[in-house]
Amino acid sequence: MVALALTGCNIDSKVSTSSGSTASGSSAKAAPAAPGTHDGKATAANAGQGDTPSCMASELNADLQLQDPGLNGLEAEMAAEKATATLTITNRSSETCYLPAGWTPLGKGGQNNYTAIPATQVSYPGPGMTITLRPGRSAFAGTKWHTTKGCPGGTTDDLGVAWHSTWIPLTYHGLDDGYQPPLCDSLTLGTLQPTMNGVNFT
Repeated sequence: MVALALTGCNIDSKVSTSSGSTASGSSAKAAPAAPGTHDGKATAANAGQGDTPSCMASELNADLQLQDPGLNGLEAEMAAEKATATLTITNRSSETCYLPAGWTPLGKGGQNNYTAIPATQVSYPGPGMTITLRPGRSAFAGTKWHTTKGCPGGTTDDLGVAWHSTWIPLTYHGLDDGYQPPLCDSLTLGTLQPTMNGVNFT
């Protein structure tokens, strides 16, 4: 498996926040360092979190829910060419863990051929923050992309989230009628937040 871009750690400006949510002006950011690192230097896995460990891929579920543009038929599909979706990361383990501040890069190709989808990372709806996840709790991030049917490299299958040196399989939920615009190489990723409020791009 190829190790790729991973969730960023905004160590200098992160704010520790506990997530109370269940799974039910932006500035561009350069590619982040891996979780547990800062400027390429190793840091403690639970730095700044007391005895709470960082979340491992095996403890997390990832879902991407396409947002309904509120239109019908062809208009809806045309609106989906500028798709917005909510990324949800859920702690499915029985232990509390934390997510480092930053972004969750998306990728494609399946476990044995995983490659990151090129993306712009922005501080939307605000700076990233370290998020403590109790069992069953979730964190959220907005995602948007420009797409057309049959876009080059676009896919709806074998998606995942890069995490540490591995990945989390991603379940992609389309509209109620089954429409799923493919994810192309033009993603914009917002920061992980402890609640869903305001994370979706407009």
